[in-house]
Parts: sequence; C-alpha cells; structure tokens
Amino acid sequence: MQPLGMHFKPSQYNKKIKLSTRCHIFETLTTLDKLEHPLTSSERDWFEKHPQFKHIFHMPRDPNHKLMGMWLLLLRTAEIEKKKEAWFVVNGVPIHYGLREHALMSGLDCRCYPLDYTEAGSNEFRRKYFLRKTKVRLQDVREKLMVMQKGRTRDRLKMAVLYFLGSIIVGHTKDSGKDVAGIDDFVVRAVNDLDFCVSFPWGRLSFENMLEEISHTMRHFKGVMHNEKALWPVSGLCIPLEFLLFEAVPILANTYIDQIPEADASCPRMSFTHAIASVIPHIDEEIPLLDLIMEEAEEDDTHDVVVASWMWRLRRGLPVLLEEMYTADVATRSGQNNANEEIDANEQPREDTIELVDLLSTMKQDMKTQFDNISAKIDGLEKRIEPLEVYVKKQEKSKMMSNRVLRKKEGEGRKEKKV
Repeated sequence: MQPLGMHFKPSQYNKKIKLSTRCHIFETLTTLDKLEHPLTSSERDWFEKHPQFKHIFHMPRDPNHKLMGMWLLLLRTAEIEKKKEAWFVVNGVPIHYGLREHALMSGLDCRCYPLDYTEAGSNEFRRKYFLRKTKVRLQDVREKLMVMQKGRTRDRLKMAVLYFLGSIIVGHTKDSGKDVAGIDDFVVRAVNDLDFCVSFPWGRLSFENMLEEISHTMRHFKGVMHNEKALWPVSGLCIPLEFLLFEAVPILANTYIDQIPEADASCPRMSFTHAIASVIPHIDEEIPLLDLIMEEAEEDDTHDVVVASWMWRLRRGLPVLLEEMYTADVATRSGQNNANEEIDANEQPREDTIELVDLLSTMKQDMKTQFDNISAKIDGLEKRIEPLEVYVKKQEKSKMMSNRVLRKKEGEGRKEKKV
C-alpha cells in the first residue's frame, strides 16, 4: 500500500534519473564576462549592486551542475491540498518548502506583486530588436548581446538583463531549437523599464514557477519511474530547492556546507558555504533581510488537515516523525525487498494513521478547551452587562417621565396665554 499522501512508493526511492537544469548560472555569468565589447563599469554595477541579483554574482561558478540530491527530494514529495507550499517526507520527517524558505535561501524579493504588474514596461524594446520574431528565444538574445556595442541608450544593458532573467530567474524548459517556447512576454516587456526590474519581486515569481515545476513533474511520472535513462529538464531558479535538504538535514549541512563567520547577515544562504528540521528556522540576524523581502503576513492558502496537524505540533516544539514511512525509507536504501509490500486489509491500522488520528484528537480537545474559555469569558461579560442594562432602562424610563412632565407644563403654559 502506498504511504498516505505520497506521490511515489518507497520502492521508487532508489530509482535514478538525469535532471537537466535550465538555471544557467555558470554559462550566463561567463557570457557577461566575455562579451566581444566588455560591459562598462556602470553596466556591471547594475548587476553587482542590484539588491536581489548581486548575491548570484557572489556564488561559486560550477560548470557541472548536479541535481541528484534534488531528485531524491522530489521522489519524497507529499500529496497535499496546499497550493502555495510543498512538503517532502525524508526518513519519516516532513520538510516544508514555502515562500519564506525560498526567500531565506535565494535573497530575492518575495513580497506581493505590484498592482497591474503584467502591464509594466512596453514592447518598444521588443519591436526594435525582435520585430519579425513571433517569440523571443534565449538563443536570439545571447547572439545579439555578444556583438552589441555600448551606445547612447541603455539598450545593451536591457539586452543583458533580458539574457540574465531568461537564463537564471525564469529559464524555460527548452531554450533553443524550433520548438522552444521563448522568453515570457512579461519579462520581455519588463526590461524596457530597468527601474521596475530592480523593485519587482522576482523571488515570488521564481517560487511560483518552482512549485509549478514540482506539480508538473508529479503529473508526468504518476508515481512510477519507467525509464531511468530519461533526461528530465528543470526550469526556473531551482537553487533554493536544491539547498533545502542541506539546510534541513544536519549531517548534510555539517559535511557539505562551509560556514563563513565573516559573511554579511544580509546575504542569503544560497551558496555551498539523524535529526531533520521540518521547518527551516531563521536566525535573529536574518530578520532585517526578511523584513526587506517578505510581507508580514501571507494570504490564506487551501486548508489541509494533514499539514495543519504537522504545523500544530511544530509550533509547540514537538517533533513530527512518521514511523512507518521512516522504516520504508531506510529499508529501500538498504536493499530490503519488503519495503513496498502491500498491507493486508486485516492488518492493524498504520502507525502514521494512528499518529494523525491522535494529533487530530489532541487538536480537537485543545480547540474545545479554548472554546470553553471563550464561553466562560462571554458568560462573565453577560453578568457584568446585565446591571448596566438595568441601569440604562431606568435612565430611559426617568427621561421619558421627565419629558412627559415637561410637555404637560408647556401645554398648560400655552393655555394660560390664550386666556
């Protein structure tokens, strides 16, 4: 029986696949460094002093970008109702990937979109350089950028920004050839306004693209890896999701992450600088960074009772460990054959199901206690209000009597004047 709420069975956890990233950091930054007519100091400063993009220029440049760790994470994706976050269950421990995690690791602006942002910029730049093309391919942008000279306008900088965005932040699944989708029209319009490209929340856009990529992957494989020789492309900024596992699993962090004591607290964690953290905590020094790139409160997401039970425990400092899923995960890696055995209908209820029932029962009791407390406060309030209501009624009755007496005297006075 497939574990509750999981896209893949444990038997699939040892399946391999070759992921191909469309986040071309090494290639893009190398291209910008080796233009036929080098970037001017002001053009380079636009990138290296950009409040969001400057972090990417500080990252190590690896020409061989490996994504196997990310694939092992995707194999453990949980099925949830939430639309604005993802959860992965590793060794029975759920790991949260939301907008805050994306912001902490990428350093990109993840605040809300500005009003009417899709209408930002214009098609002036597109008409000038890509008039006859129905779609602007990344390959076309790169070819023009490689030979452009510095001019009186900022067109070359706009071309460089378009190449940067199209190859790193919102890279497509396929970036060359006849069937390529082309760079998103919104991005092509946006580069005509470079100030907009500084303030726009690229982090939120890249996060939403990554969630869609995860959903697309799950829909494609439908829980089964038939061809391990397949090449699966990953579009968009996938770096934060790659580092999620290294941040969540201490043994990986201690082995592969280099701690840099002198690093600025305003820098994100997006560099390779048995307990597993379900939610990536932030340190106090990162609060100013979050204030700059995150909203105080996010919009409500779709309710999911399983996720709600996990968060309920985590907020109280309690661990979440699904024992049966932990056993299946470990058994698969050790080569045991019974990792994916079907559970007979007559067997006892699953341990993770029992734990979920216990969690819901505890939550129900907690809610009942809070409701009783509220009811008690309301009862006490009613008792305090009752004397006030009596007093108000007496005052209203006294006022009515006074008004009657006053009207009677006024009537008698008018009669005396007529006599």
